[in-house]
Amino acid sequence: MDLTALAIRHVLYPLWAAQSGSTRLRYLAELEKSQYWSREMLAERQWEQFRRMLAHAFETCPYYRAKFRAAGITPADLRSREDIDLVPTLTKEEIQEHPDEMVSSRYATRTLVRDMTGGSTGSPMQFYYEPERFESRVGAVLRHNRWAGWNIGDRAAVLWGAPQDMIAGRLRDRIRTWIQDRRLILDASELSEASMRNFATALLAYRPAVLQAYANTLGLFAQYIKAEGIDGIRPRGIVCSAEVLTTENRRLIEDTFGCRVFNRYGCREFAVIASECEAHDGMHINAENLLVEVLVDGRSRTGEDGEIVITDLRNFAMPMIRYRIRDVGRINSAACSCSRGLPLMELSGGRVTDFLRAANGSRVSGIVIATYVITGIPGIRQIQFVQDEPRAVTVRLVKGPQWLPSALEELTARTRRYLGEAMQLRIEYRERIPQEKSGKYRFSICNLA
Repeated sequence: MDLTALAIRHVLYPLWAAQSGSTRLRYLAELEKSQYWSREMLAERQWEQFRRMLAHAFETCPYYRAKFRAAGITPADLRSREDIDLVPTLTKEEIQEHPDEMVSSRYATRTLVRDMTGGSTGSPMQFYYEPERFESRVGAVLRHNRWAGWNIGDRAAVLWGAPQDMIAGRLRDRIRTWIQDRRLILDASELSEASMRNFATALLAYRPAVLQAYANTLGLFAQYIKAEGIDGIRPRGIVCSAEVLTTENRRLIEDTFGCRVFNRYGCREFAVIASECEAHDGMHINAENLLVEVLVDGRSRTGEDGEIVITDLRNFAMPMIRYRIRDVGRINSAACSCSRGLPLMELSGGRVTDFLRAANGSRVSGIVIATYVITGIPGIRQIQFVQDEPRAVTVRLVKGPQWLPSALEELTARTRRYLGEAMQLRIEYRERIPQEKSGKYRFSICNLA
């Protein structure tokens, strides 16, 4: 029994939340009740929230007002759920070009949380939400974590990006981080035999209850564990996200670590979108916070593969209405055997990243490049990394209005920080970078044998 976990879960975390004014535990409690509402009740609630968000955006956001008028609609024209296709969709390019016009006039940006997407879809983007929306996002993540057996206070190990980007600050800040998020973060920005040996040593000593990792990174680590005959890393659950989880990788990971993998779909714009529960019948949509649709020939459909669009039902500061996330999937009509009313979805295409080969021969995850190289560099509309030679990478780049020569210098320096100073970078400026016919967008492509 992990007494520290119990102390954090039942004493320290609630005390911190009460003292700091955090409302995430209230959201968690609400979500754990509403997840068992009927699908009809959830859909009715979603439609009410969607119409409220639409009216708010029309009234307080200049860009939406102009956009809706150009489409010849007002919020009053939406009388039933079937009318949703009248509402125009939103692209990343629109947000990149009109960020100020999309912020509600009821909010000052200085009071908001400023965030930025990574580059796994090829198009980094800045956006805002209220501090209270941050709390409801965390509440949703905590609920979805519990489905994987990951509770507040549990020891977790994360094979993610550079740890220096995640934990810093004074002792007081580090203690608060420990209470909120008891994690061992392993720097998976570079994968070599030495680094994976260090991962294994750290995990054997730490004995985490849960592992969280990029799907492809954990697949590669599982291959290493099997090849080396290492035993004893036995979490009770594994959460994979950020990349497409293939059937082969799921089977390999579960066989290697002796527990189930819980697939998760999320992004920076919305946090957790959908996750598997203990029944593994599909991924439950975070339906109390998000309206997820699949468009087929421009119309919202269930049971067919199409383009995913998402509306944040709680971000009133910078509404995202029918946002095209550049992934492909389907919403299933079947119910889950777990009895939750939350609708199920699955991904059939989307962001795909290869490992790139660094100058020293180690492998670097495309997701790491997307997260730690691209984020924060202004003026990148789309980007793609292609490696055909061991010591050269072609960077296909679509420039946005904020692009400056200094951005290229920063991009080059950051890329070489991960791929090595000896890596030659060839910049190709493009008008656009298309998705593949399958609907997948490949952020990084490695053609090396």
